Amino acid sequence: MKRPYSLLLIIPFLLIVAWRIWLPADLSACPADVETAGPLTLVIRDYFERNSRTDWQDMDDRFDILSTPEGQSIASQPNSHTCEALRVLQSPAFSQSEKIFTMALMFRLPIDQYMALMDRSHQLYTQGKMDKEVLTLVVFPRGTAINYWWLPAWRQRFSRDAPSVLDANLINDVLSGRYWFDYPGAGF
Repeated sequence: MKRPYSLLLIIPFLLIVAWRIWLPADLSACPADVETAGPLTLVIRDYFERNSRTDWQDMDDRFDILSTPEGQSIASQPNSHTCEALRVLQSPAFSQSEKIFTMALMFRLPIDQYMALMDRSHQLYTQGKMDKEVLTLVVFPRGTAINYWWLPAWRQRFSRDAPSVLDANLINDVLSGRYWFDYPGAGF
């Protein structure tokens, strides 16, 4: 008799903990009007200028920013740069290439922050402030999604945005898990 009672107490507790862990982060606390360039902005701008403002589509590897020491520093601690990444994504002062580089550095965000970034990216895409390629990278990241493709909250966001940027067969492979099990390099 004691065991079922304990189980009844543990199940709601576990559900509350799971709900809290996988709840998207609240990015409304991010200051919107900050004009000063932070570390992420400086890395993105410097990388873009060093490459002669080359469009990401003309580069050999759009993820090359991850191989720079500065890029590795940001990518290893992305959660401290989430608000700045959001400012880059929503600012018309940044090119779509700079937005691609920004998202490449955010691949390892904790899932709650990444889902909040997915939600905001959806809004920016529907407002025309983000192009299809940037949204594709947001929806289909190499780092975060490989670990959370099974999570209902991530799947809901993926299912909302993927049809406008990805092929139906690829969407089915991602949602079934087939894509991630056959993924070369398993993430990075």
